[in-house]
Amino acid sequence: MKLKEKMLEGRLYGVFIKILTNPSITIMAKNAGIDFLFYDCEHGMFSYQTIHDLVLMGNAVGTPSFVRIPQLAREDVSKVLDCGAAGVMAPMIETVEQATKLVEWSKYPPLGKRGYAGGANTGYSGSGNHQSNMEKSNSSVITIAQIETNLGVENIEAIAQVEGVDAFIIGPADLAISLGIPGDYFASLEIDAINKVVASCRKYHKGFGIIGNLALIELYKENINFLVTSIDVDIIRKGFEKTVLDFDNLYK
Repeated sequence: MKLKEKMLEGRLYGVFIKILTNPSITIMAKNAGIDFLFYDCEHGMFSYQTIHDLVLMGNAVGTPSFVRIPQLAREDVSKVLDCGAAGVMAPMIETVEQATKLVEWSKYPPLGKRGYAGGANTGYSGSGNHQSNMEKSNSSVITIAQIETNLGVENIEAIAQVEGVDAFIIGPADLAISLGIPGDYFASLEIDAINKVVASCRKYHKGFGIIGNLALIELYKENINFLVTSIDVDIIRKGFEKTVLDFDNLYK
């Protein structure tokens, strides 16, 4: 089953990556059964050279990569997809106009206006085959709008109807801040807002995800397609803490 089909018909398990840059993580993720790695170029400190190498390695071993770009900009959308990313996510999508731009820059004609270039995205194959490469990309690249503001939620019904937007992922922290309830992910305002996004995703057959804690994800486990709760920073921190705890337990 293709990744986009698996997203819509089932569930994908992923890990958010903010600091790890060694390409070996793609192999370890594959061996652990992780479906994708999600690189954060909004809050992470990755160069495009690093993204290129991580994505290329991931593609070689069968670990697809998604990238959250720092802002909705043509250059950022184009670069991560030219690196071979399976999907691109733009933060803070709030309007139909923004969603339309995201599609224009992430999809080739006739659906969008993405500029053509071969390279990592075509496996560094020989030149030519433009039409087939464009069709393959349009059918496989997952275009994701991140909904993390009250305005985005208010406009979700219209945004979800934009052709070419394949999925919506909630950013619960910024959404709570936008709603005036920082850190309160289980407040009725937050839950009602998330429910509205879920309803639109189901209505228009779009993928749905949350980047948040497991307890919040559990509330939507029957509707969710992208499961992302672990971040590399937390995994490493917990590993250090467990190491100290294991040592302490030796002397109890």
